[in-house]
Amino acid sequence: MSTMRCATTTALFLILIASAVAASRSAWSGVYSQDQASRGQKAYNSQCARCHGEALLGGENSPPLVDREFLDKWYGKSVGSLVDFTRKTMPSDGPGKLSRRQCTDIIAYLLSANGFPAGESDLDSDAAVLNEILIQPKP
Repeated sequence: MSTMRCATTTALFLILIASAVAASRSAWSGVYSQDQASRGQKAYNSQCARCHGEALLGGENSPPLVDREFLDKWYGKSVGSLVDFTRKTMPSDGPGKLSRRQCTDIIAYLLSANGFPAGESDLDSDAAVLNEILIQPKP
C-alpha cells in the first residue's frame, strides 16, 4: 500500500472514531437547564405525582423514578429512550396525551432529581438529539 493511501486510510479511520465519540454524550454533561427542570417539575406534579408520588418514590403499582432501582433500569440507555417510553406509556390513564416537549421537560426534572447536573440550555426535544445522550453511572 502506498504511503499516500495509508495516510488517507488512517485519516478516515480517525474521523470515524471522532464521529463515534461525538455521537454520544453523557447526561452528566449538563444537558438540561434549571428552568426546564422547574417546568418539568410542574408537569410532573400535575401528570405523574398521583401515581409515582410527590417524592418520586413510586406508589402501589408505580415504580420509583429516583435512586438505584430507576437508574439501574436506565443505565446505558439513551435519554431519547426514556422520553419515548414516557410519551408512549404515560400517564397510565391516558398514554400518549403528553406532548414531546412536556415529556422532555419531565425527563429534565427526573435527571435533576437523580443528581445529573443542569447546564446552560434546555434539553432538546428532537428525538435524534435525545438518542445521542446516554444515561450512565457517575464518572
